[in-house]
Amino acid sequence: MDGCVEANIIAGKIRPTLLKKSYFCNNQDRANLFEQEYSKLRNEYSGIPLPDKVAFDIELVSIMISKLKRGKAAGIDGLMAEHLMFSHPNLPVILSKLFNLMFSIRYAPHGFKFSYIVPIPKPKDY
Repeated sequence: MDGCVEANIIAGKIRPTLLKKSYFCNNQDRANLFEQEYSKLRNEYSGIPLPDKVAFDIELVSIMISKLKRGKAAGIDGLMAEHLMFSHPNLPVILSKLFNLMFSIRYAPHGFKFSYIVPIPKPKDY
């Protein structure tokens, strides 16, 4: 759409134009009632409960932290594996609660979506 590549901007452009063209109501009072009901349900919605087999437990987070490789470069946030490995023992508790909450509300913080790759050329053996 107009050379735009960002999903939220494209969605913002599509929403008013296509939805208005594809939807019209026969009864405005009924449409208003449905809109109010939808808004009420949306405000009270807290996500689908996670089954136990999907939940992040403290032991799983602890094991994953212990399996991280030491000596690797820091991420965009400046954290290294050593920061997690040598942190307070309560960190896996906090992280497991954070991950479960993220799954239950289906939201990933904006900062979790950034990454970068640094290619390191390796000498070829001839």
